[in-house]
Amino acid sequence: MIGIIPAAGKGTRLRPITDAIPKELLMCGSKTLIEHGLESMNACGIDRSLIITGHKKGTLMDFVKDGHLHNIDIDFVYQTEMGGLGHAILCCKNKIRDPTLGLMVILGDTVIEPKQILKNMIKIHKSERPLATILLHEVEDPKLWGVVKLKEIKDNLHLVTDIFEKPQTETEQKPFEFNGKYFASIGIYCLDQKIFEYIEKTPKGRNNEVQLTDAMQVGIDNGEQIIGLKHTGTWLDIGSPATYLQAQWAFFKDKTQEDITKLAEEWNSVAEKINK
Repeated sequence: MIGIIPAAGKGTRLRPITDAIPKELLMCGSKTLIEHGLESMNACGIDRSLIITGHKKGTLMDFVKDGHLHNIDIDFVYQTEMGGLGHAILCCKNKIRDPTLGLMVILGDTVIEPKQILKNMIKIHKSERPLATILLHEVEDPKLWGVVKLKEIKDNLHLVTDIFEKPQTETEQKPFEFNGKYFASIGIYCLDQKIFEYIEKTPKGRNNEVQLTDAMQVGIDNGEQIIGLKHTGTWLDIGSPATYLQAQWAFFKDKTQEDITKLAEEWNSVAEKINK
């Protein structure tokens, strides 16, 4: 598999700090958000990843360099316009030379623990061979997320029969209720390269952007399978001041002094490598 980390967004909800530095360089614990993403790729055994960048992302590129400090080979893809996640993924098409490779997509502002779930996800994707395998998490407010309609298959696996990006009204939301709960796609996907064909067929949707969820719905309508895997561990989505501060609290709340010392040692270790 080849990794893809979308990191071209402007982080407007985290201004003014994101006017100075990319959101992906904000700290979560002892690591930046982009380091958490690269660590997730490492945990999956992925040794090459494409990072999608855009305007004012030079400091992010300077920080990541070629990826050698993070044990991963990095290429950068420039998204020339803020055209949505689907458009961002499509920008990677010409960078992938092997048509047999699967795509592991992890959003640049998402932190997942434990990372074993990512290995399980890849194993399921390779075994079942759907168009997409997506990680799901229960959410309280469906209008903030791309929510899914589910049909249970086996062993916590579900067939996704419908996807809706940020349903705003009760009428839009109600069909996606599953056993009294809502489950959202949380920005981690295993994709077959056929997804490029469906993105190209997908019209602009919410926010006048090409949404990846809409492209997957085009695939479903064409008879493709989308598999959903529920995640009950830690999911930190860092897109606003509230979620950023909540993420810091969630990360540190159960840490001991010994844990903090180890985190500081990790930070010092990375600094030493850079300063050599």
